[in-house]
Amino acid sequence: MLAQTRLLAQPPHIQKTAEWFQKGFYILNPALAKNGQEIAFVRQLSGKDSTVGNSSFWDGVKDNYLSKNDMPARLYDPVITMYNFSGKQLSLIDYGWSPAFSVNDNRLAYAYQFQPLQRQDRLYADAYKGNTIRVFNKATHKTEEVAKPLGNYLLDPFFADSLTIVYKAGDKVNGPYGAAISVSQVDVVTKKTKLIRQPGIKYRMYELIGEPSLVNKKLAYVVYSPADSGTGMANGYHHLLLSEKDTIQNFGIRRFTNLAYKFALDPNNNLLFLDDAPLWTEDTSYLAVYRNDKLVESRPLPFNYSKAWLSPGGKYMLYLTQEKEAYVVNIKDFSKTKINLPQKEILVAAWSAGEDCLAVVQSHESYTGTDKLLIFSIR
Repeated sequence: MLAQTRLLAQPPHIQKTAEWFQKGFYILNPALAKNGQEIAFVRQLSGKDSTVGNSSFWDGVKDNYLSKNDMPARLYDPVITMYNFSGKQLSLIDYGWSPAFSVNDNRLAYAYQFQPLQRQDRLYADAYKGNTIRVFNKATHKTEEVAKPLGNYLLDPFFADSLTIVYKAGDKVNGPYGAAISVSQVDVVTKKTKLIRQPGIKYRMYELIGEPSLVNKKLAYVVYSPADSGTGMANGYHHLLLSEKDTIQNFGIRRFTNLAYKFALDPNNNLLFLDDAPLWTEDTSYLAVYRNDKLVESRPLPFNYSKAWLSPGGKYMLYLTQEKEAYVVNIKDFSKTKINLPQKEILVAAWSAGEDCLAVVQSHESYTGTDKLLIFSIR
């Protein structure tokens, strides 16, 4: 049956639907809305073009919910931005990171940047201290705070359902650098919070918290647990997908690998995993298929790549070659289509929940310190 299904597969049809950039600004943390019309991202002044500054901060903005009185103290702060690419309308929401649309797209959650930032290349944990979780209501244009940190700072909100936001708490984990070390949730109406996973320490190092997701309609989250003791960092980490009570998937011990867009849950409840970063170097990467935590198939990938992003339902895969060529692959039979992109590094990519839309961020072809956002429909 599986072989028959693969024979019916076709190379993905890809069409560019929108692009956006603003001279002198970086684009971070893109998140696509489910309505297929909007994207939220972080817009941040790079400071690498001397002609760009306070005067151009508001260029092209239709709706602005920031106070101009904050300037110039917040000139280099990250700004939660919404772009309606069907109407080409840009809105500035608030200062913060990691926007996330609600289930019905009517709210936008984000981690509010509490402290004004100065121009700097690296941000340490202290720069995020005091960061809270806020929610912007698109209908009323009102913002409210739904969670405050008990310790250092909060980050990476995720809507588990229409009224529940899952978020992480961060702290210093490796010298001055920060990372997520615990998981909580909050009811956006009552503001009642619940600790899901408290900080854990193995070999005198924090267990690191990764990406939350829904597996069979239940909350799951990734934990990177040190498997040994190294100098400052572990040599190997257990890569685990956990629910509140159980281990859903043990991806084994390997060097620390960010599992964002590395696994997916297909319509048959099989868990697909891009096994492309083992503890020991291998020539071949694999697409592993698990059912009930048991390996049922391991398919070698017939191409090499430097980066890859699996779509949420395991239908497609985006990858970038060493030569900086980008392809979208149909997972059924590995048929692929090249994307018409400049041969440059993909800085970040994001799939829509419905797997029919893809956002890619690259540095601009000619402007210094400028990123370009490109959006494609996939079918």
